[in-house]
Amino acid sequence: MKDLFGYSVVAPDGKAGKLKDLLFGDRHWRVRYLDVETRFGFNLNLRYLSEETKEEDKVTRRLIPTAELGVPKLGLDRKEIPTKLSVEEVNKCEGFGSHLSAEEKYEMEFRRFFRHAIYDERPLFGSLGYAGYMPPVTAYDHTEEEIRNHLDRMGEIAGEHLHSVKAVIGYHVVGKKETLGIVGDLILDVENWKVAYLVLDTRHGIPSRKYLVDMTSVKRLDWSSSSMETELNSEDLMSMRRYWVHDPVNKDEADHQYDYAGKPCLSNLMEDVF
Repeated sequence: MKDLFGYSVVAPDGKAGKLKDLLFGDRHWRVRYLDVETRFGFNLNLRYLSEETKEEDKVTRRLIPTAELGVPKLGLDRKEIPTKLSVEEVNKCEGFGSHLSAEEKYEMEFRRFFRHAIYDERPLFGSLGYAGYMPPVTAYDHTEEEIRNHLDRMGEIAGEHLHSVKAVIGYHVVGKKETLGIVGDLILDVENWKVAYLVLDTRHGIPSRKYLVDMTSVKRLDWSSSSMETELNSEDLMSMRRYWVHDPVNKDEADHQYDYAGKPCLSNLMEDVF
């Protein structure tokens, strides 16, 4: 899925935007929306400086349902994701924010409760120069009612089942007895728009060992601890399939082989040359 970031979303009447992220559910592992940036080129966000900006022009990121998408191509055309919608219809899709992932809702609640941005603390300078960061004085000054509302809101977010691919990559993969590694990538079945495998990166050795883990063995995705819980242990990894991004796993009508990213394998290139 990491390879899909930046792909062009192409409508029948032209290019509709570029893929920024994918949103999927953690119950059936199906991708629900594509987060698409509809602006092109270098654009400054000056909507707060101009009062003449139309309301519909303020939202440039749109969520396209996967039911309106076609199957991405292989080979040289792999950088495009076709959609049945026109460019105008894409611009009328729900805007980014109408379906936020659990990770984004958590950060929004965190910023609201502590009254400042998570990564926007004030620099602290001591007698020896730069000494770190100091949050605002009022960040931890809350009433009992505010704390109660915050905990209720956190409980509501805990029941969310929509997740961002960019946020999930890097989550810890927790087995029965120990932490096995991190989520290095997610493998997408583009015909059904379903997450088929996660790439378990053990972070051991150079290069690190990577294994394909079927999503049916993943019990739970916990956003609060940034982890995926599986039924595996370290002994199970020895019998699992290793992950190599250049393995020939896809084929086209001419029986040419392509790797996980849709790039032609070496055998295809040799046939073209010779």
